[in-house]
Formats: sequence, structure tokens, C-alpha cells
Amino acid sequence: MRILIAPNAMKGSLSADEFANAIEEGLLKADQSLKVIKRPLADGGDGTTALLIKALDGIFVPVEVSDPLNRKIQSRFGWLADSKCAIIEMAEASGIDLLTSAELNPMIASSFGTGELINAALKHGAKKIILGIGGSATVDGGLGMLIALGFSATDSAGHEVPLGGNGLVSLSQLSPRQVNTGFSECEIVVATDVTNVLLGQHGAAQVYGPQKGADAQMVESLEKGLSNFLSILESQSGLTLGEIIGGGAAGGIALPLMAYFNARMINGASLVIELLGILDELKMADLVITGEGSLDVQTVSGKGPAAIALAAREAGVPVLAIGGSINDQASMLFDGMFSIVNRPMELSDAMANAYELTASFSFELGKVIRVYSK
Repeated sequence: MRILIAPNAMKGSLSADEFANAIEEGLLKADQSLKVIKRPLADGGDGTTALLIKALDGIFVPVEVSDPLNRKIQSRFGWLADSKCAIIEMAEASGIDLLTSAELNPMIASSFGTGELINAALKHGAKKIILGIGGSATVDGGLGMLIALGFSATDSAGHEVPLGGNGLVSLSQLSPRQVNTGFSECEIVVATDVTNVLLGQHGAAQVYGPQKGADAQMVESLEKGLSNFLSILESQSGLTLGEIIGGGAAGGIALPLMAYFNARMINGASLVIELLGILDELKMADLVITGEGSLDVQTVSGKGPAAIALAAREAGVPVLAIGGSINDQASMLFDGMFSIVNRPMELSDAMANAYELTASFSFELGKVIRVYSK
């Protein structure tokens, strides 16, 4: 039997590589005749660049950029020389993990550093940029990024607006000042793993603002600021951007890239599946095993396990999912959904022992596969 193992990371416990290795270890312990192919997944969030660079024989290019609070840090982007493609993670410059919990404040946190990474990639000769936008600390609509890319952002009196969400509220005019000419020959692809629009109950401010340190008053200000920003983008570009699925991801950073640089947005997991040639592997598989830390409603909204499940279904291949916690909201995607937790335990214990628990469960799964594959 040929089994394709294609999990996301188990966040806080295992990388996608480690998760795949644990599944493989358990399966082969049960039945060494199984043919196992490992294709770890990412969906545009943390770890996407590292996974693609490893799989596609790329390199990392170091860059000094600004963090969300405008402090200088060492960052990087991935580089695929043959295709002149730069792979950028927003989290490497504007990520929530770059701040302490006490520093979280989307009114001042800025995407400026992400703009610096894009500029660095263009100067490196990029003809295509893939921007993964998971894990950000910002809800600034990408305003900071635009300023870093050479835009002037002023209020009604002609003064430069501040970085962060505060700048959205007072913004009156956006105009390109010294934008890199390399944009005219560069394709921009934005990879996301969520489906939220920019505004409203399911929008960037109300859903993600509190996760990034916003209180109720900040959420209200961010909503007004993003609405103001959207009206400027739509007026200047002639595009209707407010209802774009995924437009609320990472504080709305994809929308100005679409408005000014003809960027397109794609589900991050689907992009990774395409780039790694996983669709071809699916055609030869008898079974797919995927998973992530929590299999729930967020999984359904476009995470890696959902994307691989849909692709497997189209190919007529059964797919099983393994997680730390599981929820019925995700069960519709899979032919079977299982938790690795084998006894009552604290979450911290489950996370600390995730590799051993995954290998143990996979051993038991492998025994079942052995029986029914004869």
C-alpha cells in the first residue's frame, strides 16, 4: 500500500516535518511493507518559506528590516534562483512572535518591515514574489508596507500619518513617491489561510484585533480606519475590494498590493500543494494521512489539511486526519478523524509529548491498515 503523509505543523509542538516523521515511524513499526511518501504542508503562515526552500533547493537571503515597532532586526527571504522567485513570510518582519505580550498594540504595530523585505527581493532581481501573510502582529491594512515601498501617506493637512493602525484613522491621501520600478516586471502572489473579508463582524479588526492586543475602543478605531483606507484604495484603483474573500487576513495587507501592483491572492495550502507536485503524488496514493494540532472550524476555512482533503477527494483517494484535539465541525472533510491523546492528560503534557503520542497512535493505525490491506 502506498501512503502519502501530508500534515501541517502541530503548532507549539511539532513542525510539519516532525509530524510527518512521527506518523511514518509508527506506520512502519506496524508494517514495514508500507510504501510511505512524506510531503509536509504549510499554508502561508509561519514555516512556509523554510518548507518550500528545503523542498525546492532554494537559499535564504539575509536582510535587516524593521520589526512591528520599528526596531531593527535581522530577517530573511527565500530565493529560488532558477525562477527568480522570492518567498517572503510577513511573520519574519511584522510577526506577532517578534513582540512580547506586553508590546502587542495594533494601533502602533506596523507592516513597514514587510515592505522592506519586498523591496529587498526586488533589488535582488525577483520576477515573482510569494508573500505568506500568516502570523502578523498588525492591523494596519498594509499602510506601513506601502510607506516602505515608497508611498506618501498624509492627512488632510498634508502631514505624514503615523505608522500602525493610528495612521489609518487620519489618512487622507496616498500617492506613489519613489516606488521601485521592478514592480512592473514582477508577479505578486499573496498566500493566505483564512477567508475573512476586511470589515464587519468577520473582518480584520473585530476578529484579529483582540488577538493582537486591541481592546474594544481600539477595535472600533481600527474598523473606522480600515473603512477609510478601503475607500481610498477603491477610489484610486477603481477596484471593488471590500468583499474579497481573504481580504481581511493579516490586517488587510493583500488589498493594497492588489490595488496598486496587480497582486493576486491564493489559498496558501493550495499553492504549496501545487509547488511541491503533491497532486502528482496523490494520483499514485492508496491513502492520504494529514493533520494539524487542532482539527476544527478553522481547518475547514482553508488550512493545509482541508486543501489536501479536497484534492484527495477529487483524485478518489481516501484521507484520514490526525490531531491533538478534534471537533465535529471538521469531520465532513475526512474519511476518518482521530486524536493522538490516548488518556486523560494536561494540554501541556500532550504538547510536550506530541511526537511520542503521534508515533504511538500511528503504530495502532498501521496495524489496522495491515489487516485491511491484505
